[in-house]
Amino acid sequence: MFARIGRRIKKINLKLAFVFLIIIVLIYLALKTPKPQYFLPFFAGGLSLIIIGEIIRIWATGHLEKNKSLTTSGPYGYVKNPMYVGSFIIMLGFNAMAINPYIHYIIAVEVLGFLIYYVPYKRKIEGTRLLEKFGEAYADYNKSVPDYITRRLRAYNGPNSDKRWSKEVFKENNELHVALSVLAGVIAVTLRFWI
Repeated sequence: MFARIGRRIKKINLKLAFVFLIIIVLIYLALKTPKPQYFLPFFAGGLSLIIIGEIIRIWATGHLEKNKSLTTSGPYGYVKNPMYVGSFIIMLGFNAMAINPYIHYIIAVEVLGFLIYYVPYKRKIEGTRLLEKFGEAYADYNKSVPDYITRRLRAYNGPNSDKRWSKEVFKENNELHVALSVLAGVIAVTLRFWI
């Protein structure tokens, strides 16, 4: 049991800590008594974004076989980093649900943090590692598929692009824990309005 908890704690890294910090700040800053006519549209819009973001993450984690094969199927046929796209959409959803006067500043910090720190770091570390591990297959994939915003109407057709979503792969990637954390965040933001 303790070994399992230790593995989970090791998975908490800087990017995940940043996401949780933003969620905690949003919960704290959420207006305690929003005007009802403003609350429902922001809540519904934010919740919709969160659901879309989590669906993207679930779709991606059912295809991602870390360090086993080059993942080019599912959402990876459209963008190289669909889990981060999903996470970013979830974060925007929490921003909308928080309804606070500092929202513009929070979004700016999130976007700048992502673009200035995370994107260059990810490209350098993961790009190099994947090129070393998968060689020409990754070089072709890297050249053909954008990082975050798709410009393709058809998915990339390359090695492993015909793999289907797998429940076993989904479980291996521990996305259920992330989904439950997102659900807890939605409940916390929702309760913050009535407590």
